[in-house]
Amino acid sequence: MPIPFPGMNPYLEHPDLWPTVHRKFIKAIANRLTHQLAPIYQVRLCERHYHVSGEDSLVVGSPGFSWRVDSNIQRRDIESTDIAISLPSASLAPTPNGEAPAQIPPKRPISVLVPVPQKIYETYLEIVNAAGEVITVIEALSPKKKRPGRGRGLYERQRETIFGSPSHFVEIDLLRGWEPPSIYGPDESGDYRILISRSEQRPRAELYTWNVTEPIPAISLPLSGDDELPLSLKPMVDEACDRTDLLVNYQQSPLPPLRFEESLWLEDFLQQVGMRPHVS
Repeated sequence: MPIPFPGMNPYLEHPDLWPTVHRKFIKAIANRLTHQLAPIYQVRLCERHYHVSGEDSLVVGSPGFSWRVDSNIQRRDIESTDIAISLPSASLAPTPNGEAPAQIPPKRPISVLVPVPQKIYETYLEIVNAAGEVITVIEALSPKKKRPGRGRGLYERQRETIFGSPSHFVEIDLLRGWEPPSIYGPDESGDYRILISRSEQRPRAELYTWNVTEPIPAISLPLSGDDELPLSLKPMVDEACDRTDLLVNYQQSPLPPLRFEESLWLEDFLQQVGMRPHVS
């Protein structure tokens, strides 16, 4: 069972864990909606993809790179590959005053990154009616959609297209890192956000914000006409992190780091649930 955080487990935002959590979270929402929606609606798990290179290819939360020299050679991970580098032996620098020559250390390489092209996949959900019309689009944000670069630019354009359509839009942001996508209105602070844009009320929309110490608010999913579906996201977050949080070292601080007050709260909470020793 996952640790009973009141809302979001901030440790799951770590770039090594979030891709798995994100994928399982999307599927958990799809499964829940499939069982709760009226028969006139269907849920579609959709995917968009695009290519990036250069600095945009260094995306937090992307799968590891791999390479293949020949189709008959087994694929190897770059991070686990040992590369032998021949270094020149130390040389002696001549000195003008006849003293013992100083030994010059050999020049060693430094570790760098190269812009490897990647094909990025983004998953999202559509609720459609019997005629195949898209009623509601549901997005759960990933680092690629928030981090400055090509991924965010493409997502912002896709978002604007939905805002100009008759489809409702629900955007779930469970990541504290980076600036959230653009909205206009009061600067409402919060670690996490849910945006609900009903097509008939645009440009007005509903924004839910909350902090890591607070529960995830319940929402109503807009559908056709006056149809709405009450939805609690907390069970789906727990389902997505089930067993994944076993990989977390709760003795360390989460990434991104919390603010000072929230760090104190986290320390006390983890002590209460037995994940950290009490300080005597």
